[in-house]
Amino acid sequence: MKQMAFDLDFDKHFNASLVMACDQCGKETSRHLKSLAPDTVVRCSCGCDIEITSRHILAATERQRQIKSSYRLMA
Repeated sequence: MKQMAFDLDFDKHFNASLVMACDQCGKETSRHLKSLAPDTVVRCSCGCDIEITSRHILAATERQRQIKSSYRLMA
């Protein structure tokens, strides 16, 4: 199985958004990390579905914790 490519963006209040790249077109789709639930499907503008598993959410949450920790921000 191909690993989903994702990144995190932070707003001015340090809330994280998960940015996912579509496998088909490469376009990035962004959703607030707190609003995502395991096993949800996000539809890209090209019509392709991007599945978000609990493993993806856990990995993104851990990366968020590491980034906030490195900047000495509260988690």
